[in-house]
Amino acid sequence: MASDNSVSTFISRNKTAIIATAAAGTAAVGAYYYYRQAQRAALEEDNKKDEALESSKKKKKNKNKKKSGESATAAPVYPVDEKGEPKLDNVEDLSQELKETYATALKDKGNEYFKKKDYDNALKYYNCALVLKKDPVFYSNISACYVSLGQLDKVVENSTKALELKPDYSKALLRRASANESLENYADAMFDLSVLSLNGDFNGSSIEPMLERNLNKQAMLVLKDKLGKDVSQQLPSDTSLASFFGIFAPETTFAGYNEKDEADIELKKGLEDLYRRTSEGYKLADEAFKKAASFFTNKLNEFPDDAALKEKTAITLEHSGIFRFLKNDPLGAHDDIQKAIELHPRLNSYIYMALIMADKGQAEEYYQYFDKAIELDPSYGPAYYHRGQMYYITAQYEKAGKDFDKAKECDENNIFPYIQLACLAYRENKFDDCETLFSEAKRKFPTAPEVPNFYAEILGDKGDLEAALKQYDIAKRLEEALTGIHVGVAPLIGKATLLARQPSVENFREASALLEEACRRDPRNEQAKVGLAQLKLQQEEVDEAINLFEEAANLARTVDEKLQATTFAEAAKVQKRIRSDPVVSAKIEETLAAYRAQGMI
Repeated sequence: MASDNSVSTFISRNKTAIIATAAAGTAAVGAYYYYRQAQRAALEEDNKKDEALESSKKKKKNKNKKKSGESATAAPVYPVDEKGEPKLDNVEDLSQELKETYATALKDKGNEYFKKKDYDNALKYYNCALVLKKDPVFYSNISACYVSLGQLDKVVENSTKALELKPDYSKALLRRASANESLENYADAMFDLSVLSLNGDFNGSSIEPMLERNLNKQAMLVLKDKLGKDVSQQLPSDTSLASFFGIFAPETTFAGYNEKDEADIELKKGLEDLYRRTSEGYKLADEAFKKAASFFTNKLNEFPDDAALKEKTAITLEHSGIFRFLKNDPLGAHDDIQKAIELHPRLNSYIYMALIMADKGQAEEYYQYFDKAIELDPSYGPAYYHRGQMYYITAQYEKAGKDFDKAKECDENNIFPYIQLACLAYRENKFDDCETLFSEAKRKFPTAPEVPNFYAEILGDKGDLEAALKQYDIAKRLEEALTGIHVGVAPLIGKATLLARQPSVENFREASALLEEACRRDPRNEQAKVGLAQLKLQQEEVDEAINLFEEAANLARTVDEKLQATTFAEAAKVQKRIRSDPVVSAKIEETLAAYRAQGMI
């Protein structure tokens, strides 16, 4: 909230580096291919490597195939029929030497046709060569013909046959990867590109963009499919809910409460559950507001002019609307809160509508709704605070500071303006002022875990990791001493993130334990799941890592966050496939052994 040094932001800014970090362990070497080895791997347009590997006997035959002064229409060395077409009867009776001689000549004839773009005849001669010898070069040449003919399925088929004979055949790997990308088989393309990267066969421009492109396309494909399905909406993490509602003063009752009215009962229950600040309370509040909204709407249809009923319905719709917004239902949220404003304008209704407008990117409407809230009550701190947040996000720091100061003036017992002012000072490179403001907040709120938690974020961003770790420990102790959720599992995630930046066996174990605890205490926290999944990769628990990434994608609120988690999941799936391939796995061990010998890991 106050700082951009959260785990999700850290991961977003450092996706490549974080995935690459996993290469420190054997299990994560697949991700290492994508983001580190790829930096030195690149593509050469004309790779003659495979032809150079042919046997010396074959080279001598090719070398002596044409004599000085020999005409271009010299008779072919392979048998032909009366039409000059290859005649390959009784192949089994030919010696191995003749088979190789004829096969090479047929391949060369196919090459002549290929250069002339006569792909049908080129295919005929390449296939004739295959009758005599199963050679990966022949299959590769056939796949090249199908590239030109636009028959991508056959490109994949023949490249695969070439790779069955020669698993590290770079041309075939690259050609199959390109075809699979065009066929939208992005995971298959990533596998081949990863093997290319591992082999390190190419020089020139990096293949990293190709890997990134296919990974992003695969993630988008998977996400698009998920978004097209009717997925039940979930509340965000308890930590996020506590942070969001923390700025607002508890409202647990309302005018005209009737203890015998089912609508009133549900509304009051929802308000009380909301401000219990517990995981169960948030779930119960959500259900209570939905029920109350249904009850009040039905009653309002019967008594549309009842002023007291309008006010109660407005309170209910305001709360049901903000819960819908937090569950990523902006359209439903807009409808509920707009109706609430029409029935009985309230401060929080205007603030919530402003947030919906901001989510849509409609900044002008955002500010208009804050103006309406402030006009309704010029001393309402949350209106200034949230408007200040908008200024903060859009780098209008002077205006943000004024609003945070005003929010603090309106309610000196609300901790969040104090914290935001300190974070603003840090953002403006005024670290001394930042420390002074945090000290003021600590004196004012000595038992509040928010102060050390956000101060730790600042210290971590500044690079003072030891001091940051101590502040996270303090925040954790203070949180556990209080009733209800305040900063939730944020100190656990923050500390785990810092420990991961200082890799050691002890730090790895502690970070894993912290994130496991965070997931248990806040099961809907996508940040904890993403962080734990990264560590699971290093423990070779790839299936569990994939599940965690996918759970995080389902929990994430924005499309960008969902795409990020889905990208990690798809990368891990390819990593799993790489590790299960015996040939590639052996190459991995060889590469790791070389890195260990050089002291790199």
